[in-house]
Amino acid sequence: MLNSWMNKFAICATLTLAASAFAVTKHGIDFVVGVDGNFKQAIEKAAASGASESKRFIIFVPDGEYDITKLTGDEHGKSTFSPSHVSIIGQSVNKTIIWNTTNTEGISTTATLYFPNNKDMYMQDITLQNRGTYNSGNAARQVALQQNSGDKFIYKNVRLLSGQDTYYTKSGRTYWEGGEIDGTVDFICGGGDIFFEGTKLVMTRNGGYITASQNPGTWGYVFNNAIIEVSNSSFNKTFYLGRSWGRAKVIYLNTIMRAEPKAEGWGPDMNSAPQIFAEYNSKNANGGAINTSQRKTYFDGGKDGSTATTLKTVWNASDAAKYTLKNVLGGSDNWEPNKLTVQVQAPKISQEGANIVWNDDANAICWVVFVNGKYHSNTTANSIDVGNIAANSKVTIRAANSMGGLGASSNEITVLEANVTYYSATLTQSIGGTVTISPNREKIAEGTSVTITAEPATGWKFAGWTGKSANDAGSESTWKTTMTKDIDIGATFEAKGTTTFQAETGIVDNAIIESTNAGFAGSGYINFGTGKSSVKIPVYVEYPGEYTIEMTYANGSGKARDLAFAAPETCSAGVDGCKSATTVSFDATEKWTTYQTKESTITLPKGASYITFSIVSGNDGPNLDQIKLTEKNVEKEPVSLAKINRVIGSNFETRIYNTNGNQVRYAKGIASMAGLAPGIYVIKTSAQGYHKQKIVQIH
Repeated sequence: MLNSWMNKFAICATLTLAASAFAVTKHGIDFVVGVDGNFKQAIEKAAASGASESKRFIIFVPDGEYDITKLTGDEHGKSTFSPSHVSIIGQSVNKTIIWNTTNTEGISTTATLYFPNNKDMYMQDITLQNRGTYNSGNAARQVALQQNSGDKFIYKNVRLLSGQDTYYTKSGRTYWEGGEIDGTVDFICGGGDIFFEGTKLVMTRNGGYITASQNPGTWGYVFNNAIIEVSNSSFNKTFYLGRSWGRAKVIYLNTIMRAEPKAEGWGPDMNSAPQIFAEYNSKNANGGAINTSQRKTYFDGGKDGSTATTLKTVWNASDAAKYTLKNVLGGSDNWEPNKLTVQVQAPKISQEGANIVWNDDANAICWVVFVNGKYHSNTTANSIDVGNIAANSKVTIRAANSMGGLGASSNEITVLEANVTYYSATLTQSIGGTVTISPNREKIAEGTSVTITAEPATGWKFAGWTGKSANDAGSESTWKTTMTKDIDIGATFEAKGTTTFQAETGIVDNAIIESTNAGFAGSGYINFGTGKSSVKIPVYVEYPGEYTIEMTYANGSGKARDLAFAAPETCSAGVDGCKSATTVSFDATEKWTTYQTKESTITLPKGASYITFSIVSGNDGPNLDQIKLTEKNVEKEPVSLAKINRVIGSNFETRIYNTNGNQVRYAKGIASMAGLAPGIYVIKTSAQGYHKQKIVQIH
């Protein structure tokens, strides 16, 4: 029988997933609600992160109830979440609750959370609840989760609570694993191809409908191993499996009906007959077969009687065989969402001196630490020190999978007091990349293994270490060491061989990194905001002097928009109030997907620097895609300090550094080398529009 075959398939799939687990790149939680800011700030950070399918943005929501009605909601309490490639992970499905209220009712105006056009979204262990009380009756349309369009949504152990239209979908592929959806009327409604695996469906009123499918995709709503319950025993055998809102497709496979629908199963059509209404192998709570002999087969089409049809609504194994997860959601890209929901094995933890340790796991993206049941921290290392955890505290740890979903808790240990020396790590950031340390703590216990990584931005490369610890770090961009003293380190980066720099690699302030409007280069572009909005783009040139700057942009607003730009070396305060900033008007383009170029000039120092772009007078700007630098009037020949003095007078500065990166001399004009100890030194000379660096050795 198909049921036996499908159960065997599930077992084989589980074994296959366990055997084919693959290593992931370690990546910590990007934003913890209540620690790094509120839920609104989490959305803003996700939007500005430049997240992609290979580098998703992970939001963790600790246990608690979060009212987002006024925080992120519009005038009706509906909250829009636009960024793609984001994971929203709760601590526990029953205790992590995001909710709203609404002053109206309506399927398109009330959602607790609304995904307008998102892709590659993941949610786990969280409850979304619409607590709207607009209608005193229990059938007001108040949505908990709305998916407008997009593709590849995953919900694992997610609970949706409302009344009518709890879950509203329109298009795209969606995978549910476990979880629960409660409601009264049409509480799963809309279109798309959605595969529900083991999801609990709870009817909370007398005589309601579970589904109202409308203009579905190729497969529609497919429920496999679902569980149907009622919130009150008096509702048993009073509700319907669904009704047709518009050419519906709904299939129930291997359903456990702890509460049964009315004998006819399917309700009256709303405005058209369904294309597919079916169930296979429905069982009662004891595992016995449900009596489906009176299931409805004729559908009159409701208001549109011309669509009347007769359907086979009770299927056999052959009918159901093609409704597999692979067929329903695989698509042309062979999407396998069930592999992404596999949880990482719980670690076994113990305390060794000042550290809590556990075995590394190549499948864990990071680990989340809980102290006395509350979120404490997250780490990409397989150890933490106990310096900031009070003695006798209870500690557990959970591993996160590649999507950020947390697996089962480790064993619980009680922290013992440890008398240990602690050290600090000072990291100096540079243009063109970042320096990170793992584990990242204010104080790190002696003997702790740490990894310090210099991560170049797109188009840049690691050029070397700086700081007091530079000589210990070697020449590679990753330095693994053990804490025996304080660490003071930075890195330099360069982008030799390229003249084109992507705007999305910059540091944004009140702007968004987007990839919505096709035609851009790189991985996206900058969408400026109003009020005060800017981006600092890292650039690198071989020679100091004047360059032609070619800016690629799109401006589908229908009128010209301005941007101001300046190099920090010529304007230390950035663009605002900078007399040397250049303002450029960007003509309107045919549409937002039409990109063209605009040229100007800029003076840059040799090596790495930032060019800051900012909106003008608080007005919105164009979408900035990339910039290209071409030599115009640069200084290529080496110039002596004496020649500098002749050419630009004494209006320059000289700084001398030792090999540890410490400044040992400074002067307006020429700095004397007299009295310096034998060794190697770096001399840096700079003036407006001029920058020179050379290495000398004193014997």
